[in-house]
Order: sequence, then C-alpha cells, then structure tokens
Amino acid sequence: MKFSSLPVIVSFLLTISANAQSLDDKVLMTVAGQKVTAGEFIRMYSKSLEPGKQGNIDEYIQLYTNFKLKVADAVNEGIDTTRAFRTELNGYRTQLAQNYLTDTDTKEKLLQKTYQRYLTEVNAWHILVSCPEGAKPQDTLTAWQKAADIRNRIIAGESFEQVARGTSDDPLVKINGGNLGYFTVFQMITPFEDAAYNLKKGAISQPVRTPYGYHIVKVVNKRASRGKVLTAHIMKVAPPGATEKQAKTAEESINDIYRQLQEGASFSELAEKYSDHKESAARGGKLDWFGTGELIPELSEAAFSIPDTGKYSKPVRTIYAWHIIKLLDRKAPGTFEETRSYLESKINQSYLNSLSKKSFMEKLKKEYSFSINQNAFRWFVQNTDTLIIKGLAKYNKETIPSGYLYSFANQHLTTKDFASYIERRGSMIVTSNPEYFIKQSIEARISDQIMKYEDSMLEKKYPDFRYLITEFHDGILLFEISGKRVWNRVQEDSSGLHVYYENHKQDFLTRKAMDAKIYTLRTPSGEKKLFSAYKKFSRKPGCDSLMLQKFNKNNDSLLVIREGRFELGDDKQIDKIQWITGTQSVNINNYPSVVAVTRIYEPVPRPFEEVQGEMMTGFQEFLENEWIRQLKEKYTVKVDNLVLNEIKNNIKN
Repeated sequence: MKFSSLPVIVSFLLTISANAQSLDDKVLMTVAGQKVTAGEFIRMYSKSLEPGKQGNIDEYIQLYTNFKLKVADAVNEGIDTTRAFRTELNGYRTQLAQNYLTDTDTKEKLLQKTYQRYLTEVNAWHILVSCPEGAKPQDTLTAWQKAADIRNRIIAGESFEQVARGTSDDPLVKINGGNLGYFTVFQMITPFEDAAYNLKKGAISQPVRTPYGYHIVKVVNKRASRGKVLTAHIMKVAPPGATEKQAKTAEESINDIYRQLQEGASFSELAEKYSDHKESAARGGKLDWFGTGELIPELSEAAFSIPDTGKYSKPVRTIYAWHIIKLLDRKAPGTFEETRSYLESKINQSYLNSLSKKSFMEKLKKEYSFSINQNAFRWFVQNTDTLIIKGLAKYNKETIPSGYLYSFANQHLTTKDFASYIERRGSMIVTSNPEYFIKQSIEARISDQIMKYEDSMLEKKYPDFRYLITEFHDGILLFEISGKRVWNRVQEDSSGLHVYYENHKQDFLTRKAMDAKIYTLRTPSGEKKLFSAYKKFSRKPGCDSLMLQKFNKNNDSLLVIREGRFELGDDKQIDKIQWITGTQSVNINNYPSVVAVTRIYEPVPRPFEEVQGEMMTGFQEFLENEWIRQLKEKYTVKVDNLVLNEIKNNIKN
C-alpha cells in the first residue's frame, strides 16, 4: 500500500482534548486477541470526520471493528512476516522518523536565514592561507598569524589584488586575482558564506577558518538577487595558455558569427554549425537555467545584462572563450514557500545540515545524561600516535584501562570496544593531532550510537509516531489481504461472477420500451384536425406522405413525425402517455400529438456479457460482506462499553 507526502503526514493529526489524552492507554476493544487502545481509536475517528461535522461513534466503531478484523486475517495469513511487508513498513518508518530525528526549530531558523541570503548576492574577494582541519596546534597558529599579517598589510593600504596574487594559496588567484565575482547562498562553504554575508560593503574580515585554511574576505558589493535566466550561447574556445594566433582566430570567428546574426541569420542554426560547446550546440546553443555564481562571472554578468528576451549580446570574452549570449527567458526569485523544498535539499547536502544535527545531538546528550570517563579519554590521547591515526598500528590491549569510555541512558561503550572501533575505522580523520583525532572519533561513534538509540525510542516517546506506524502497519496489511480476498477475485473469479449474475440478474433489467410512431403538430390548437387526418389516412397506403402533404404545404415543417423504439426514462413527456398498444391522442410539450404504439417490451434481465462491467461493484460488495461475515464467525471481538462511553463524553465536551 502506497502512502504519499510522508514528510507532512504528521500535520493531519487533530488536536485531542487533555481529558481524551488520559484515555490513550485504556483498552477500548480486543479483536482476535489484539488490543486496540482508546487513543488509537480516537485519532482514527478524528481523522475520519469532515471539517466542522460531528460523526456517529457507534457507526464508526463498527467500521473500525471490520477494519481490525481484516488486519487480523492478514496476520493470520502471515503477511506481516513476509520480506516485502517488512521492507515496505521499514521504508515508511525510516521516512517518518526523519521528522523526529531532527532539531526542527534549528532547521526552521536555518531555512529562514538561507532564504534571506537567497534574496541577496554578494561580490567578494579573498585570500587563502592553507591549513587543513586537524593540523597540529603550532601549524594552525602559524597559518593564523600569516593570515593576520596579510590582513594588516591590506588595512595599511596595499592593494588587495596585489597582495592576493603574491600570497594566496588559492590556485585560481593567478586567473582572478582573488575576485570571486558575485555569489549567493550555498555557493561557498558555510563559514566563508557567513563571513561574507555578515560583512558590510567595503569591510575586510578577520581570518576566517574553513576546512581549507584561513581566509581574508573583502566584500565589494551587495545587491538584490536577480533570479535566474534561460539562455543560449555560441562559443569559440580561447582558453588560458592559447597562442596569440589561436586567440586571434577565435576572436575573428566570433565576430564573423556576430555579423551574420546582425544580417538576420538564425541563432540556433549558427550555434549548431559553429559553436565549440557541442553539448549545447546540439540544442541550438540552449543552456540550462542558471543564477548568479553558477557560471563564470563574465558570462553570468553578460547574460543578466541583456535587457529583453530574444535579444543577444555582443561578443563577450571570458577566461576560457568568446561567447555570444541570447536571452530566452528570465524569472524572479521564488517566494519562501516556492523555494522551501530547494532550500531544504541544499541544507541536507551542506555543512548546515551538520549544524542542525549537532544541535539535535547536544539536546539528546543532555536528555540522556551523556558523560565521558575523563581518565579513559586522557589515556587514549596519550597513547594515540600517527601510526594509529593512519590505521597502520593498533593499541596494546593489555594496557587499555578497563571500564567505560562514555555512557548515556542505559547505554555505554567500553574502552576496548572504542579501541576496536578506531582500528576498524582506519584513517578517516586527516590530522596529526591525537586529541583532535580522539575527540572526533568519539563524536562520530556517539553520534551514530545515540541516534540509533533515539530511533529505537520513538514509539515510546511519541504517541503520534506510534499511532502512525500502527496505521501504516495495518494499512499495508489491509491492502494485501483485501487484494487476496476481494479485488483479485473480482477480476479472476469468472464462475463466482456468473453465480452472482444468476442470483442478481433481476437487478440488471432492460428498460420498458415501445415501438411507436408519433405525429406532432407544432401549433397549440389543431388536436381534432390532427386526429381526424390520422384516422382518415392511416388506412391508406403512404399515410405519412399524405399527412405531410396536408400539414406542411409551405415546407414549414408544421407536422413532425418520429418513429422508433422509445425507452421509459428517455423523455418525460412520452413517459406520461399510456404504455399500451393502439392509438391515442396526447399533448407533448404543449403540442397536440398522435401516438401509434405497435409493441410494448417489458423489462427482462440483460445478457451477462452486457452487464459484466456493471456487476463488478456489486460483486465486490458481495465478496466484502461475505468476508466480514466469515471474519465475525472466526474471530472474537470484545468492546469495553465503559471506555466507549468515556470516549463519547470526551468528544461531546
């Protein structure tokens, strides 16, 4: 059974009164030996109600009993033990658990912050002093001091670009002089992004630590986001290192293409024929949607500068090539709700997600009284060398102190287990600092362990989670057993369908019908004249022609003749006449008419082949009712009426 929109499914749980909550653990009914609590029943009943309407609890408890009987039947069939069932249920549980294994407050604040940054673009320069994470304290201090000295030179008046070209460890400094161009949220590593967005225009940061080292950041400008553009381009390659002849050839080629465009040539045809960017050339030069910072700055700025869709730029030089850019479409930044899913996905892929997880982990540590054995911690720091860090050596098991390294709730990790964990894990933390290595290793181990423990506690800690998992569990079983007992039989049990037809064919009758000819004179008067003419001509050959000649002398269609089989229910006026053979004078739609009925057809059962599709619904209902009847005979149902009355009183109040 498939459920959709799992991340938002918690929202449809209705708020139950405080008194109703006290009923949660009381057993309302027992179905086939399985207990159903009042809390479970109340939530399912609440979800069944239409907004603003009061339901009938007595009727619903019958429906819910039938539902639980079907689930019991599925359990009896062993469906809940199959691999397919367990895989599907575990999949739903894993998805749903994400809502409970996240610091939602922190994540919501991050979403709001990233959206505000999404609306702003920053132009910044930077200088990098390399210093990897986990570097020794002395190396870290040296790198920081170098970065601080570089900043002082710039503050003293030296050109940022000149200092960057002479000192920055960023390999791109040779090309861009440290100028990163405009960028927006998620395009830089988070500490760098934080510094850039927090600085005012013209300000220069203190050294900013990232996993790459220390950065000096200068913010040149900030502006409102320009959204995204859809473009096509024609490119002629002229990369760094190209010879003067190659660069000149590319420039001449792009200028010739530009001349052809001005003379009216097709942009897409020229792109297909001449562009060196083969991927887009095959699409007439069309690129994907992009925003600021997603392509090289010169190309991006030129694209956003094109005033109107359909227009194209003059040849634009970038560090890699010459381009002519055509604007196909543009769109403004989305609203918060429109961009929420995009922001969430980016947070989940970024360093910000680790901040959210870290915040959540700290809450769990506090809740479960997490503590570290400081003596054991110090032993590991003192006995960890570079060989162990690199996974090339092991601890001396005989010297490892006994006891726990850390504990929380009723969980713990022994010192020997931690040593084995480090040895199995290998060189996953790049550092030469033993204390940093041990801290990071403990954090990695406890994060995994405490998260698994929290996951195992969700049903106990959160009633809503428990009820939803029960709902998924029962829903999957209901789907599978209903298919076996009802839906598949409707499609496959041809003999059963024939038996159902024989027992219910009086429910599938033809409509009463008559063969008749109707003469209608389209004038309110003339009833006697019409009946007299019919009486006169009906005994003669060519009655209809004679009637038409008499009344339609000027081709005015005064007389209309209808002949055929008429079924009861097709025409309210005809339904009112006497359905007997013979001739009668009547009024149809306020016009005098003569009806000559030659035959009456009484209702009879329609052929099986004709009603087979119509019978499916009835046959399914028959199978359903028969199945429920058998279930009530097979399984015992007990309802505690005292608890049921409590539920009724709480809901009324």
